[in-house]
Amino acid sequence: MFNVEVADQSGHSVVQMNQEEIANAAAKDNSAWVFVNDQLVSAADIAEMDLEEGSRIRMMPGLVGGKDAPTFVVQTADSTGHSEVVMTQAEIATKATSDNSAWVFVNDQLVSAADIAEMDLEEGSRIRMMPGLVGGRFC
Repeated sequence: MFNVEVADQSGHSVVQMNQEEIANAAAKDNSAWVFVNDQLVSAADIAEMDLEEGSRIRMMPGLVGGKDAPTFVVQTADSTGHSEVVMTQAEIATKATSDNSAWVFVNDQLVSAADIAEMDLEEGSRIRMMPGLVGGRFC
């Protein structure tokens, strides 16, 4: 039996497994990374490996790299004043649509909150978000 350090989105735990259980667990999750004594090994090779007693075995979800979504400086205004927040386009769209009365300006042009997710925002776009203005006469 081996102590296997298993990491997932909730943290990590240490469980005891035999070599067959380790191989099955690794095969079950194609993206899992398995380290034996701090060396990354192929999940397919675990069943055939000559694991020694005391081997340090760690299993974790595979990491996926990629290009980060571009971010934009968004000037936001509310009843307390204004601030600048860095957001992705998806975050801007979510925030704008979650507050149905928000007005969003891109390069000083009022745009529909529903259209923000599909817009072709350019780097350096000036984005402002504020509560909608209501005009009228009080009697």
